[in-house]
Amino acid sequence: MLIKIVLSKIHLNKQLFSIKEIKLTINIVFYSVYRQTYRKMEVVNALTQAASIQNALRVLSVLNLTAYRYPEQANIKDGAVFDFIVVGAGSAGCVLANRLSEDPRVTVLLVEAGGDPPLESNLPALSIYGVGSHTDWNYTTPQCPVFKCHDNNVEKLSKGKMLGGSSSSNYMKYVRGDPHDFNTWARITNDDSWSYDNILPYFIKSERMDTTAILKSPTGKFHGTKGYMGVTKTNNFSNAKKYLNALQELGYKTVFDTNGNYTLGFAEPQYTIADDIRQSTANAFLSPIKNRPNLYVLKNHLATKINFENQVAVSVNVKNDEGVTMILKASKEIILSGGAINSPQLLMLSGIGPKEHLQGFGINVVSDLPVGKNLQDHKFIILFHLTGPAPISNEYHKVNINGFVALNKNQSYPDYQAAIATGGSETVISGCAFSFESDICQNFYNKSKDREVMLTRIIPIQPKSRGEILLNSTDPDEYPIIYTAPYTDESDLEDVVSFLEDYTRLINTTYFKSVGAELLELEKCLRYPAGSRDYWRCYVRCLVTTQFHQVGTCAMGPVVDSRLRVRGVERLRVVDASVMPTITSGNTNAPTIMIAEKAADIIKEDNNLKM
Repeated sequence: MLIKIVLSKIHLNKQLFSIKEIKLTINIVFYSVYRQTYRKMEVVNALTQAASIQNALRVLSVLNLTAYRYPEQANIKDGAVFDFIVVGAGSAGCVLANRLSEDPRVTVLLVEAGGDPPLESNLPALSIYGVGSHTDWNYTTPQCPVFKCHDNNVEKLSKGKMLGGSSSSNYMKYVRGDPHDFNTWARITNDDSWSYDNILPYFIKSERMDTTAILKSPTGKFHGTKGYMGVTKTNNFSNAKKYLNALQELGYKTVFDTNGNYTLGFAEPQYTIADDIRQSTANAFLSPIKNRPNLYVLKNHLATKINFENQVAVSVNVKNDEGVTMILKASKEIILSGGAINSPQLLMLSGIGPKEHLQGFGINVVSDLPVGKNLQDHKFIILFHLTGPAPISNEYHKVNINGFVALNKNQSYPDYQAAIATGGSETVISGCAFSFESDICQNFYNKSKDREVMLTRIIPIQPKSRGEILLNSTDPDEYPIIYTAPYTDESDLEDVVSFLEDYTRLINTTYFKSVGAELLELEKCLRYPAGSRDYWRCYVRCLVTTQFHQVGTCAMGPVVDSRLRVRGVERLRVVDASVMPTITSGNTNAPTIMIAEKAADIIKEDNNLKM
């Protein structure tokens, strides 16, 4: 039925569809369904309805409404030779493909396991339907007691499987991280080129800041205007002010821009949205060069192995959806940009990884490196405040606020991030039901009916716990084992309890008292006094899940050097979030794009290409 409604409103006689026309039609139809789903249905039914919408969108994708935006499928034969082969067209891979192909003397092949981003990827209002869809790798952890409040005791790990990768499916926040993050990388690598002052030009290079007020602000000098990727700041200050005032009452600063050289404080977020669409790296970096003659894009092909001759990476095995394998050769370099899960898996399948682990699968060891170790992730804890009567839909403007807090007021870098969103009771379902047990979410939902809800994600941004990626088999189609391991370092649990104690003081501020605000309690933990550290320990062990920010599994230092070359072999690099030695303070998409911009210059320099 949804498809019939949508198609009836789109003029199918056009060869190229107007993205604005399609956006308007889809938004009207699906926003209506969204409101019905989350305002009138219980949690289980809401999940069922959301799955139905995803199925409808999948059917709609066969029309290839977005294909005109992206490079056509390259016609490539077995044994073809390219100067550079980039494996993975995600946040980093699309940037590399663009920058390396700027030199017309070289050929660049970009290999992607997925296809073109579908319509819902490009329309920000539908971003929630990307998670768990046919364009998602749909990874999960093994069943684990630490995820006792999750369905089936597993944690779902969303990763985009399409051009743009997770930049085509994330929630589009543009967050660079703190200068302290990059100065730490410089110390770890003993390479000052990774310091904040030296990587800042690469953030600026990518960006096209579309908000004039940012450019005219004191932090405007930290932003770019000529880059490929459009960035826009939200402007709903009149509605956000009451929340920002409450935060100020607790001593938190209200700032205009947390993407300058000082990150502490609360602000309305910046998003990778411009020109009415999501600014994925597919849209920002591939669409403008889709007809560049020396760029070849091979979609729906999975890279299964890197081949070596005398420790030199020479070719990549790639397999299509029908199981047909080709061997494609690189005369200069092979660059892995599959992300923190796919890149270590491919390295290990190719003989680069922990010796004993690989030998256990009968894999010939090419280089004994701690690939897959050092897995870091941002976990968040959800909180729900009830802050007033239910909003009237045609008068209410939702608020989004993003903030960074240091408990030590003399510290210049943050300890935790607070991501705030307001809405009606549907906010409880969208914020809870896709991760946690239905009975927990249903209980929260019942308490929030006919109320305004403020959802907060409390995110410890420098966790000490480390997980790992391990092979499950030698079959590249079989997903690796992913241990995300929250709270394996006990201090992480104690830290997040302290962060919750700090943040939940909001309930005693003037505004929250004036509206009779309530903080929803978790019944599973009420054997302890609400608000006690024991109660919060119980709470954070239950309501913990991922921000989908996995990094570090091919880290600079032990796995790649500071020029991102894989140790022990030649002509092979890794360029993606997996090379981060420590996770950045906030969302990881923008730093990953920065890494790719810097890596492109490194690769050009090492290969005497046009800069």
